[in-house]
Amino acid sequence: MLQRISENIVSWQIRKNLLKDDQRALYLYAYEVLINQIINIVVAVIIAVIMRAPMPVFVFLASYIPLRSYCGGYHAKTNGVCTVVSAILILIVCLLEKYIVGTAALFLPVAGFLISGILIYIFAPVPDRNKLLDEEETRRYRLKSRQLWLAEVIAGGIFWFVSIRVCVVLAISHLLLSIMLLYGVLKNSKMGMKEQ
Repeated sequence: MLQRISENIVSWQIRKNLLKDDQRALYLYAYEVLINQIINIVVAVIIAVIMRAPMPVFVFLASYIPLRSYCGGYHAKTNGVCTVVSAILILIVCLLEKYIVGTAALFLPVAGFLISGILIYIFAPVPDRNKLLDEEETRRYRLKSRQLWLAEVIAGGIFWFVSIRVCVVLAISHLLLSIMLLYGVLKNSKMGMKEQ
């Protein structure tokens, strides 16, 4: 469905001389990604409203998306599966944020940041057959993933004193990212795909 919508948009823009036909494939891919992102954001907003959890959803998206972009990991085969997995992750964040309280809320960030840091340092970036990385990209993504992780840990440390709930959501986000990272590593090893 997204391919058909993207095809219609690109074809219309080519007919109107807004785009050049020789780069049709690139435009199709860009529109498909854009439309998928819009759908995922709309789903996230709906979940935030239904769960009455705007803070957890916002913090999750703000921390998870940039870090995941550079860490890699599991990638869904279709846009529909991607949307479902994203929705499930957001629901998990909303539910865990409500129930992790007291002492657990104080110790989860330390454990979450430590585990994610170790896994990011060892494995990131995890390539996917749909997103292969050359040597230069691998070096750049590895550095960027470590820098983003460190920036988010520093932010989490500040929020640990200012708003423990935000810190808990950051830690949950990092743990979920770690799961997706490990799943990507396992998937690659089953497929015999060499890590970069």
